[in-house]
Amino acid sequence: MKKKSIVLLCLLIFSMLIAYYFYQKNQNEEFVRWGDSIHTVNTEILKENDIEYKIENDKVYIPKSSLRKATFCCS
Repeated sequence: MKKKSIVLLCLLIFSMLIAYYFYQKNQNEEFVRWGDSIHTVNTEILKENDIEYKIENDKVYIPKSSLRKATFCCS
């Protein structure tokens, strides 16, 4: 019984570390400007292709890791 508890505890700790890693990866991701302004970018296409974006000062920014995907689907 004690052995099962130790194994479950190790799996729980491992799962928490994996979740923390992916959470940190998304938090530190660099965003790059996509298009000239909000008026020239079709954000619906970004949504349809599951590309995260944010809008600041009427400019659209996407994660640097999604740049290739956005170029392929939205150009």
